[in-house]
Amino acid sequence: MQLTDGTQIFDTDIIDEAAKKRERDEQEREMLNAFARYAYLRYKQIRDKVNPRKCKYMYIHQVRQQLALPARLQRVCKLLAMTEEEVLYIVEFVRKYLKYVK
Repeated sequence: MQLTDGTQIFDTDIIDEAAKKRERDEQEREMLNAFARYAYLRYKQIRDKVNPRKCKYMYIHQVRQQLALPARLQRVCKLLAMTEEEVLYIVEFVRKYLKYVK
């Protein structure tokens, strides 16, 4: 699957391979850092769309619970112009690799 951020295109297979490696070359680090910034931005948008109480912070396990409901997932996809696969991939990537997201 490919995700597009303006002019950059990220291939999820390459992202997954680079994220699992312990030693990365400079190009892989730059690509992974760029995707991490993009994924966090999109995650915040997803989190804001499923959060029923805007003043209360949602943890990632709560976001995943909300996205388990088909109606919520479809609503998020429609509002953000993303596919269900993209939404679920970004949330899973953030859960696995971005340690600052609780």
